[in-house]
Amino acid sequence: MNETAMIAFIVLVAVLVSLIGLSLVRRMVPTNRLAQHTDVAGYVYAVLGVIFAVILAFVVIAAWEEYRDSQAAVADEATAVLNLARMVNGWPAGDRDTVESALIAYARQVVDVEWPAMTRGDFAPATATVTINQLWQVLNQAEAAAAAKSASYEAAIAQLDTLGEARGDRVLLAQEGLPLSMRLILLIGAVVTVAFSYLFAIDEGWIHALMTASLAGLVALLLLLQYQLATPFQGVVAIEPTAMELVLAEIDAATGIPGMSS
Repeated sequence: MNETAMIAFIVLVAVLVSLIGLSLVRRMVPTNRLAQHTDVAGYVYAVLGVIFAVILAFVVIAAWEEYRDSQAAVADEATAVLNLARMVNGWPAGDRDTVESALIAYARQVVDVEWPAMTRGDFAPATATVTINQLWQVLNQAEAAAAAKSASYEAAIAQLDTLGEARGDRVLLAQEGLPLSMRLILLIGAVVTVAFSYLFAIDEGWIHALMTASLAGLVALLLLLQYQLATPFQGVVAIEPTAMELVLAEIDAATGIPGMSS
């Protein structure tokens, strides 16, 4: 089952469960009895709705900001790799070829190994430091470049440091999520908000069912939106490794970088 079908299935289940609960309440509690408390229920429901809406909006906005931070980290990481490839272009052939090979290996590791693993929720390859350590090693061993072009060498070291920071941000943001307590609050708030709609005295059952189903569907979609944004490398809105793929293609083909071909 693909992600879109899964989302539709979850929303459908949420709507069906809410309608089953409504049906049970309407069978067990007479409408005229509910009508005696409609005014009070309306005031309480307004307060509950506002509280839940504020909490949910805050969480969704925070998740959206983290999602954008993840996108920025991915772009910064790819840019750092490309900048390094361009910086070593004028280095002595031996050092240049070694660094280029290490950069290609790093980019392929990210695209071919780390990204598929992250989509499965496996962050072990992304937290491994082998490839980034290899880049540091080849730069530290680039003695000819250090002697011949000290300014370029120092800039490359600084860029590699930027690459490491961007990589760390990508991995950290990928693993971060809502605390368990916050997830429970959202789930309980959603259940209470939907269930409270059962307490209104509406004579026409189909109208009451339509209102409840609409509310349950909307709440389910918002919770799924928050979940999707909180897992930026998984699901329908997963961030793709497009930026690194473009960088890898440019380095491989030497497009726009004269002299990159060895």
